[in-house]
Amino acid sequence: MSEEKKVIPYKVQKGNRPKIEEVISACLSGDLKDTALDFAIFMRENKMPFKLKSSSTRMQVAEYKSEHICHVFIYAEDDWQYGDQHNQGDPQYWSVTPILNNINKYEELLMNQEMQNILWNNINYCRHYNGNGIGCNPNKGCAGGRDLTLLGKKFNGIAYCYPHSRIKNPNATAIANIKKLLELEQKARKYIY
Repeated sequence: MSEEKKVIPYKVQKGNRPKIEEVISACLSGDLKDTALDFAIFMRENKMPFKLKSSSTRMQVAEYKSEHICHVFIYAEDDWQYGDQHNQGDPQYWSVTPILNNINKYEELLMNQEMQNILWNNINYCRHYNGNGIGCNPNKGCAGGRDLTLLGKKFNGIAYCYPHSRIKNPNATAIANIKKLLELEQKARKYIY
């Protein structure tokens, strides 16, 4: 009888490089789990599979044309190191960060389909914007964030560590919009590379 490898969230053990589906199943439940698994399948089927890119299982990265196209972070109740600053008290939490390097190529289409709100409503602000953040060091040169115009709307204090938007605990409607965004980015990259 073979012993099953157990996914130990947030720490990769030697010889145990869990796939995103394993991490999702170990850390999430209910609708969060179902939505995250559906998204992972979509990404794999569309040639953007997730890969573990760090010693922590909580961050998974998808690439397309040798560049990051999406990051997923998965947190569970026992993720003491990152839970307080990221999940804001939710016992289970996951987020999707689409990397839309070529958004200017399909900006008009997004605006015509009124898809800008998925990005605008999920801006990832610097924790030290207006001086009231937690987490990273307020003495870093990047503290306070950066200014950015995204799809015609100006934002101040956006975190340097993310492109612009991070969708937290996305529901099925949000995932459908994220999928459309990633498909548009994928098409834009096909014509560039």
